[in-house]
Amino acid sequence: MKKWILAVSAAALVLALGLSGCEKAPADSSGSTTEVSGTGTAAADPATGETPTGSETAGETGGSTTPAQQTIQLTFSGQTLSGAPEGTVVTEDGAFVIVKPGTYELTGDLSNGQLRVRVEKTERVTLIFRNFTASSSTSAPIYLVSADKCVIELADGSVNRLTDAKTYVFSDPTETKPNACLYAGCDLKIKGKGSLIVEGNYNNGIGCKNDLEISNGQITVSAPNNILKGNNSVTVTGGKLVLSGGEDAIKSDEEIKEGKGYILISEDAVIDITCSDDAFQAPKSVTVEATARLTVSCGNLVNCPGVYTIADGAVTMK
Repeated sequence: MKKWILAVSAAALVLALGLSGCEKAPADSSGSTTEVSGTGTAAADPATGETPTGSETAGETGGSTTPAQQTIQLTFSGQTLSGAPEGTVVTEDGAFVIVKPGTYELTGDLSNGQLRVRVEKTERVTLIFRNFTASSSTSAPIYLVSADKCVIELADGSVNRLTDAKTYVFSDPTETKPNACLYAGCDLKIKGKGSLIVEGNYNNGIGCKNDLEISNGQITVSAPNNILKGNNSVTVTGGKLVLSGGEDAIKSDEEIKEGKGYILISEDAVIDITCSDDAFQAPKSVTVEATARLTVSCGNLVNCPGVYTIADGAVTMK
């Protein structure tokens, strides 16, 4: 593939060229299910002492949640789960599957397992990570199969870690998803004041079929292929990110859908990138605004057959 190498200058650069390809949509998992039951508790508002409803804790516009839904506390220990109210979580092929919209706070250690989210495509789920660790020896530890949107909130001061397998085992040999340590088949937003460490060993670090957005958090991601990938788009508006090890650091590859296929780095995003190939790859546009701060070591800064703009002073090559 022909590459366009950017030299950061005293003015923003804009270049108009052609388009490139996109990735296949994920296949949903299926299998027998067993309900997991327990007692859910709600997290009270420290200012009022009142329990928030689902619409308050979801924190995102659009989609639907169950009215007056509590924040459900899920505690993992090895391959066991406690705290799931009846009908909210089932087991499927050895995985725990959230099947009801709402807000779930995750704590503890899920060892050699998988947590999935599978709700209607009009519904939303928020996962609050509070000192949560998950690993899998056969697949991705977190697989957000279907929803309108999933939000991962990193609880203030928490340290969270995800580690996937080096080789994935699929029940159907035609399946290709998940293909990232943290994979979403829906829109995915990551926010919060905690930290998240993603150790991708199979393919991508954080992957998203649709739009991937990061607005806050201390996020460290390593992966052998793409470190961050949002098929439709990748937007980073805040947080401190350390991305390392991949061929491409940040990638979007949707070339057909109108208004998609872009990367936007803006506001107070701080990113340290180390990769062997492209720091940014997208078919439509790549934009790095002046308020962002990036330190980059890569084979090629930008691969974009469309339009790209890198603000003066935003990128420092290391």
